[in-house]
Amino acid sequence: MTTSIAQQDVSIKESVFQRCLNIDCGATYGVSEVRTKCSNCGDLLDVAYDWSRLEPPRKLTELESHWSKRHEPLRFSGVWRFHELLPFAPAHRVITVGEGQTLLQQADFVSRYVGLRPGQLYLQYEGMNPSGSFKDNGMCAAFTHACMVGAKRAACASTGNTSASLAMYCAVTQLMKAIIFIGSGKISYGKLSQALEYGALTVQIAGDFDDAMARVQEISKELGIYLVNSVNPFRLEGQKTVMFRVLEALRWEVPDWIVVPGGNLGNSSA
Repeated sequence: MTTSIAQQDVSIKESVFQRCLNIDCGATYGVSEVRTKCSNCGDLLDVAYDWSRLEPPRKLTELESHWSKRHEPLRFSGVWRFHELLPFAPAHRVITVGEGQTLLQQADFVSRYVGLRPGQLYLQYEGMNPSGSFKDNGMCAAFTHACMVGAKRAACASTGNTSASLAMYCAVTQLMKAIIFIGSGKISYGKLSQALEYGALTVQIAGDFDDAMARVQEISKELGIYLVNSVNPFRLEGQKTVMFRVLEALRWEVPDWIVVPGGNLGNSSA
């Protein structure tokens, strides 16, 4: 049975919502609302689904078969080929620049160096993403939501990778303008040069990342600018697909340990 675009939009509105992470609160908000925290308790939000109204894959082979359709942009993306597991946007609204084409590699040389046996350590190299970092996984999801709600400007506070990723999506798609807030000298100059080359408006303030974050949150709220830092629940929806790709490469066998970069722990929570 063919589902129309209008039917897809209605289905998403009825089955996808934002939910407060505080179990004592549990407030919910519509998928089309732009929020970075709960208005009741101030806690963070995540994206939740009423799976009884949706059609998730019933077999792992269904997910694996999507790669055979990689001539389609939705299936070529290492994020959106798992679209059925993060269906907050209808397929026709998805934004992709080919992110997520990354590999899980058996790293026997590193294994020996750290005292492990061959075959015990794998590395997921996310530097193969378009902007050069794992941030593209989450940015394509946040950018998709920004476009869904009609945003014309998107902003972030950054020490490097996030700014490069946001600026890239804005420049490549030409769908909105990027605004970057950085602290005093607290940014990777290589990544800053990426953001500048992509045409992002870059604002330096006195202070560190936390100061820049406080300022960008204030400005975004005042001026109605879409904020894409990891307080944005849709960023985390995209970032969780890194683990989908890892498990797919391991034939869905869950490893004993998974080590991820820390930072502000958005990647870990995803």
